[in-house]
Amino acid sequence: MVQASSLTAVILCGGKGERLRPFTDKYPKPLVPLLDKPLLQHLVEFLERQGVRRFVFCVGYKAEMIEEFVKSTFTSPGIEVLISNAGDASITARLAEAGSLVSGPALVCYGDTIANVSLEGLCDFHNIHGTEATITVFPLKSQFGIVDIDGPMAVGFREKPDLPYHINIGFFIFSSGVLNTAADFDELTPWLETLTGRSALSAFIHKGKHLTVNTEKERQSAEAEIIELYTL
Repeated sequence: MVQASSLTAVILCGGKGERLRPFTDKYPKPLVPLLDKPLLQHLVEFLERQGVRRFVFCVGYKAEMIEEFVKSTFTSPGIEVLISNAGDASITARLAEAGSLVSGPALVCYGDTIANVSLEGLCDFHNIHGTEATITVFPLKSQFGIVDIDGPMAVGFREKPDLPYHINIGFFIFSSGVLNTAADFDELTPWLETLTGRSALSAFIHKGKHLTVNTEKERQSAEAEIIELYTL
């Protein structure tokens, strides 16, 4: 059975974060500050509090800065920190490279996304459904208010409601050995589609907090909401 304590967290930290320039001209995106600490530190400490003890950081852009940061910051007793550097490679190549450092189940997270996902709930869901992998999804919200109509009449208004769709927010669980199969694909989506094609990918719906940091506006919004990350 998969438990949080048995997971190796594989964190994707190789993106360039071009929409966060000029900050990312000098620093890698996972080190973008949110209040008193970098985004990456918020994520790792959140996972640590839920029992994760082993971390693989998949680096690329400004790799040496992330490597120096994680090795000097995540030094609690019992915490293992490993670096996987596949260079300027695709996500699937990074995951396959990291797979050589993972002997059991893996939790794959995006280094620019924070969500207060319950790992206990996610692991239970994965175990119950018995799939090779589980993806965490989040309801897609409309950017606009919605007007409900019935024939020629306006009958109601909804302010930025949830739409009947879901987005991928990472927090994947891959059973032992599955990461290695990513090497056969150039992109993430075709690889995941092979799992859906054989009913091997279940979807865990997260209804809590989800923060992305792709632009300065999103970074400022995340700073205002980051405290809610710690409430499961």
